[in-house]
Amino acid sequence: MKKLLLIILLCICSDSFMKAQVKTGFGKTWVFMVGVLEWKDANSFASFEKKDRLDNKILKFFRENGTPENQILYISDKQATTKAVREAFVPFLKQAKKDDILLFYYCGHGYKNDKKQVCFANYQGADWSAEEIVKTVNENFAGNTAFFTADCCNSGGLSLEAQKYKSKNFVALNSVVPKDVSTGNWTFSNALLYGLQGQSFVDTDNDGAITLNELANYIDQEMAIVEGQKSANYIPTSMKNWVVASNVTKKKNSRIGERVLVNYEEQDWLGFITSVNKEGLFKVRFYSYTNDETDWVEASRLKPFVCKKDFAVGASVKVYYKDDDKWYPAKILKKFSCLHYIHYEGFGNEWDEWVSQENIK
Repeated sequence: MKKLLLIILLCICSDSFMKAQVKTGFGKTWVFMVGVLEWKDANSFASFEKKDRLDNKILKFFRENGTPENQILYISDKQATTKAVREAFVPFLKQAKKDDILLFYYCGHGYKNDKKQVCFANYQGADWSAEEIVKTVNENFAGNTAFFTADCCNSGGLSLEAQKYKSKNFVALNSVVPKDVSTGNWTFSNALLYGLQGQSFVDTDNDGAITLNELANYIDQEMAIVEGQKSANYIPTSMKNWVVASNVTKKKNSRIGERVLVNYEEQDWLGFITSVNKEGLFKVRFYSYTNDETDWVEASRLKPFVCKKDFAVGASVKVYYKDDDKWYPAKILKKFSCLHYIHYEGFGNEWDEWVSQENIK
């Protein structure tokens, strides 16, 4: 979504501790969050609804799970000017010790400036680029591990920057690839929070632990299916099996986590199964701005979700380009979930992009 970038420090157990299900601790976690849902320049940046905002829920999670208050800094809305964020960021980072971990989170609007740099829109002030953010952490944070998360347009710029620092354990989980816009819904932030909470439907292999790789794959599927966009992530090979959440309750029904369609008044609504009760009813959480709507549904009313379109790699197709309101001939280069990565015939590779199933035929 056109939103927030979040920097959060996570304490994650290594792969050797997965089977022991050691409880993840957040005492060494430093959380830096910037959440901007309104802007002084309202003509350039449209505001978002603040009710049930997900950055508050993520903030609450860390406060309730052992992160000391002095290791959390949350700057939001009118307080989140570029000047204020910069003045707070470096002193906050410098307090950490060698073995500490950082989580950075931003939500709001993302954009590319005149220099083609990915930037995150603060309430007002100069450009705050992904390059500056990651570089500032590298130069001022004593710990070796940092997580860069962002829910906004072009947020994948953080993934490009994080991978430049090969000697560090820098991880990026972002709502969309660097060149694309992102949804205005909280789908990415919800998926991130589900992983931190240890929700069983994120534990795809049902082994009682959610690894960083599982969380990234879950986010990738959510963004592709629900929002029709390709998320971005960067995870060093050595960290793919690190445990984000342990002691995860194992799924008692194989359908938990399944994405389904439920019909209400002749219209299908997309959701996912979170639990099953003794009467055999399925609890479905429906996708929306905040994912707050749930209902108990009979099995007979559930239809498995399937992608509406599936073209083979190499197939010739037509793709709708919104800016021109035209359909262009293209070729499928690769696929992921319900998305297709295409090359426009007669155009350079710089125009290659991921397209949703609604925009291809």
